[in-house]
Amino acid sequence: MQVKGIQGGSVLFPTNVSQGITVEKMGWDFCPESGALGFWLGEFSHGKLEHPSPTDRFGQRLDMVDETTLRIKDLKLNDSGIYNARIWFTKSQFQEQSFSLMVYEPVPTPQILFQEVSQTLEGCSVTLQCQAPRSEEFSISWKRGNSPRAVGNSLYEYQLSDNGRNLHVFWRKDS
Repeated sequence: MQVKGIQGGSVLFPTNVSQGITVEKMGWDFCPESGALGFWLGEFSHGKLEHPSPTDRFGQRLDMVDETTLRIKDLKLNDSGIYNARIWFTKSQFQEQSFSLMVYEPVPTPQILFQEVSQTLEGCSVTLQCQAPRSEEFSISWKRGNSPRAVGNSLYEYQLSDNGRNLHVFWRKDS
């Protein structure tokens, strides 16, 4: 299962265990994206998550939300990688599940600039430009309203530039 997180935030790894099935214990391990050696994160049993070493790189950032969901708090970029759960139902019956976590840096709040405004008898035209103080590539999507909705309806027309940073909108006079 693919999981995405933002640096400083938290993520959940909810294992897929049918309701009513008793989980005896659950073990977690981690294989970093960097290709470094993987390691044991801990084991959850009897309502408690036991860490092999509370001073490891995850420290107190790991906990169990319930008996089948691991949470990582205060995410770091190097937390990206594969998280494996081994869920024991009896001494001989278990199930394995994997989660692929990708941690991203937060995107700074963008600035929306008016590039061009014009009015005609037919309506009003404006070009908006999205600028973010970052050089890395990221995708831009435009929404409208306090309760975001897709851009576009019969009352106005819009056009996006090739990179999505510029939005040209034309509102009809009667809208």
